Amino acid sequence: MIRMENWLPKIYDEIEKRFEEEHLPKVLSLVRQPSIAGTGEGIEECAQMVLDMLNDLGCEEGHLEHYVYSPVVSAKLKSEVEDAPTLVIYGMYDVQPPEPLEEWRVPPYEGAIIDVEPYGECVVARGIANSKGPLVCFFNTVKVIKETLGYFPLNLWFVIEGEEEMGSESLAPFTKNHADELSKCLGVYLLSARQDENGKPFTTLGNKGILYFEMEARGGEWGGPQKLDIHGSNAAWVSNPIWRLVNALDTMRDENDHILIEGFYDDVAPLNEMDEFYTDRMAEVFDEDMYLNKRLYTSRFLHDKRGRDAQHALLWEPTLNIDGIWGGYTGPATKTIVPYHATCKVDVRLVPNMRPEETLAKIRKHLDDHGYSDIELITRQGTPYSKVDAGSAIARACISAMEQSGYPENTVWPIFPGSGPAYLFTDPPVSLPLVDYSLGISGQIHAPNEYFTVKGLKENEMSVAAVIWNLCRILEEEA
Repeated sequence: MIRMENWLPKIYDEIEKRFEEEHLPKVLSLVRQPSIAGTGEGIEECAQMVLDMLNDLGCEEGHLEHYVYSPVVSAKLKSEVEDAPTLVIYGMYDVQPPEPLEEWRVPPYEGAIIDVEPYGECVVARGIANSKGPLVCFFNTVKVIKETLGYFPLNLWFVIEGEEEMGSESLAPFTKNHADELSKCLGVYLLSARQDENGKPFTTLGNKGILYFEMEARGGEWGGPQKLDIHGSNAAWVSNPIWRLVNALDTMRDENDHILIEGFYDDVAPLNEMDEFYTDRMAEVFDEDMYLNKRLYTSRFLHDKRGRDAQHALLWEPTLNIDGIWGGYTGPATKTIVPYHATCKVDVRLVPNMRPEETLAKIRKHLDDHGYSDIELITRQGTPYSKVDAGSAIARACISAMEQSGYPENTVWPIFPGSGPAYLFTDPPVSLPLVDYSLGISGQIHAPNEYFTVKGLKENEMSVAAVIWNLCRILEEEA
């Protein structure tokens, strides 16, 4: 039985006392360790640092599980409370490359604290926001609770991966191998920071899926040079693979951005009552100026959508996006050629109930039906969507903590427009709710000068404590 007492205020006091001299240096130590998933730079060293931090918390069974590239760090903190339930803590220690280095105000792995307008003191470093800051903040909070109370009220199973930035290939076999034990847990708490640039916090109950692929056009039976680039004068009588790729893309979407692939929208699920409720709530506090001028740096939304229509598009509409396109000569001065190949990268954001494999098959059929069977599709990533109900204990705990945070105009996102590996926990055979909330203003993730406010890091720890407190309260009330 979970032992309840009014311990949250004294945890806040302890965090306040310890943060500057004890907690912040631990955060800085981890961001100073490179851990680039795509290259492997610093991965093993960082994984070991994370494991050492977990061992310092008193975790048992701590180890690194190797599958594909980066190891998964797994460790368990056993509660002193008899029959305490287990909460899975999911996080990541890998980061994106820091390039372009010349655009950083400080070296990306220095862990520097500088002023960032308009927020004041911030840690500026690769990985501070996504997601080493929240990772170490959670460790710090667990230690404070355990040392202050003399016990920790829940069992925790830490699952910290090092391939989130490249498709979580090792997390898939990890969850499969541990599915039976994971499925018996209470839920999954994702370590992050969910507070926008204006200080409005939010809780997420899911995320869109993603299908990421390349389209490649090469010279072949249809025409075009097949072995090498040829002189540009030959454009008078030899076809160009770049034009072929552009023409193929043009068949996939009309001038109003409606996707023309047959059956593309067939599996899109209608919104349920909860979806409608939270979408309406989000529209009530939607800050159009913040999105346009502080985050997106654009003059208008697509098709001049406003308010709820804009929010609905972000949350609930699938997309077909060209991430990049290249071919031929792109260097300085002039060089006239007909290239022999062209490539583009495309991502499709998937909403409930779209699946990556089925969507890719529809795209393949569309190209074939329109005479582009020669264009090759190369799949790079297929991640299903994830969506959980707001009624789970962990969801209610996060929402309660958010509503008690002191920040008004907080919101619940029934689905998040980004993508991630949450489905590995929420889909069968694990089938757990995975929820994401904690405080902290941060930004420029994946970009130069990634930042997290120093104040936000401290508040991140306090918000994590509030989640644990509310979860214990809910479980006791339902016992």
